[in-house]
Amino acid sequence: MGTIINHVSKTKKLGEILIDAGLLNPTNLENALSEAKKRNIRLGSALISLGIISEDKMLDALSSQLSLRKIDLSKTIVDPAIGKLVPERLAKQFKMVPVTMVGDVLTVALSDPLNVFALDALKRDVNANIEIALSNERDILKAIDYVWTAKEVSKAAAGQSVVSADAFNFGADKSTSFASAASANAQKDDSVNDVNIIKLVNLIIFSGAKNRASDIHIEPLEDIIIVRERIDGELVKVKEIPLQLLNPVIARIKIMANMDIAEKRNPQDSRFDINVGEKNLDVRVSVVPTINGEKVVFRLLDKSSKVAKISESSLDKNDRDKILKIIYKKYGLFLISGPTGSGKTTTAYSVISELNNIRKNIITVEDPVEYKMRYVNQIEVNQKGGVGFADALRAVLRQDPDIILVGEIRDEETARIAIQAALTGHFVVSTIHTQDASSAVSRLIDMGIEPFLVSSSIAGIVGQRLIKKLCDSCKKPYTPEPELLKELGINPAGNYTFYKETGCDLCRDTGFHGRLSIQEILVPTKNIQKLIIEKADSVQIRSQAIKEGFIPLRIAGLKKLIEGVTTLEEVLQATQDI
Repeated sequence: MGTIINHVSKTKKLGEILIDAGLLNPTNLENALSEAKKRNIRLGSALISLGIISEDKMLDALSSQLSLRKIDLSKTIVDPAIGKLVPERLAKQFKMVPVTMVGDVLTVALSDPLNVFALDALKRDVNANIEIALSNERDILKAIDYVWTAKEVSKAAAGQSVVSADAFNFGADKSTSFASAASANAQKDDSVNDVNIIKLVNLIIFSGAKNRASDIHIEPLEDIIIVRERIDGELVKVKEIPLQLLNPVIARIKIMANMDIAEKRNPQDSRFDINVGEKNLDVRVSVVPTINGEKVVFRLLDKSSKVAKISESSLDKNDRDKILKIIYKKYGLFLISGPTGSGKTTTAYSVISELNNIRKNIITVEDPVEYKMRYVNQIEVNQKGGVGFADALRAVLRQDPDIILVGEIRDEETARIAIQAALTGHFVVSTIHTQDASSAVSRLIDMGIEPFLVSSSIAGIVGQRLIKKLCDSCKKPYTPEPELLKELGINPAGNYTFYKETGCDLCRDTGFHGRLSIQEILVPTKNIQKLIIEKADSVQIRSQAIKEGFIPLRIAGLKKLIEGVTTLEEVLQATQDI
């Protein structure tokens, strides 16, 4: 038997709750009760049908009065495997649908949490701890239809492959697949096909979220559609879909992203929000035409994830202490450098999260805003509208800021404004595309910034890379060639254990699970400032920094190798251009 962990009090009736909330008066209540008795329906349905109160306002009142969570099922992907934890007959009878399962707690959405018969049925027939949540009846009915579509479709398409959510198994080849069944049903019944296409697109997003993918690629080839996910920085093929589903899949995606369905010749960009389990995803969508048809890329950003402070991050302790010492300066320019995909933006957010304080006026200028932060004033630039980083940054300086985040320094104008802000009492954080920390100095000078301004404004520069972490479940020890270790400055006779990847179900046979960042941190000393003013190149600046204790990225990576966190090949690949 199940247990309802957020038990709904029976001491108040719906009418009383709505009167207390100021949404109902006794006369309206009396009319609604009469209507409910006459039509043999529940009071809530009568109130809605009479137009006395909207369902959304009723749910808001119930959420507030009963301390129940409200879920927007129109923006939530329900995993059919979770949905079926409640028997179908109960779901349809009491208009309820399971949404998530976290640990041993099953969250079930209802439109009427005061229905004691529904609550008793849940306790009797569901063997789990149950959290009651609220959603409107219309979306619950759609979710119920979505969860149990497989059964109805298999009946409607007699002789065809059985359609099930479990059969749409990303990363595995199944002779009976959701996609093939959707293709077969497309020839029979458009209404059935519509539901299948919705489920197919939802499951593509669900798979990406489940597999920690940062991006999902839906790519048409000459004879097939392939779905690939970028996991830990690398694209992994997870499924093939029949080519005849391309147009309905693209149309569904464009509807979700509010794009122009008829436009097929020009690229389109948009976004939408969707909930996948406990994750609240901001999905950025890019559609471009190719010779084989339109290609879609989803960028998945988990808005529900918390941005870690630098002091709470997984950085090496010495690196954390160095960065903290830099960012707690009252003014100056702090740069995070590295190529695309090196985690610069994440580090920038960690810095702002560390500095975030109700007593500070923090303003960001970003393209786009990736994570929303409380007490931080975030501005999204609009390049198409003619408002770039420089324009937004000039406006920000009139807003009395203490700390400024500039998403990226791309041009001389933005660089000059950022440096002037750093020299006039503001602490400025930004990213810049260079291969290492010392090259960031040369890049600013190449943009046209005077060397003395660069020298006096920079508080610190972090060069960064992301390296893949070995899967703890399957990594195996091995011994590298002694000559290679000597070449890298590692004593072959040292008491170290080196590991290599093998592969298992947990890591999808890649041998890796997750990524971590390695940093090199350059703090301009008087000697380095002198070199900058003299227009010394990045090699000279780097050489002087090493003499003064600077630890290069390659050495930082080799430390992770010795700790058994990553592989030798991964370190060499990540730092080959340094």
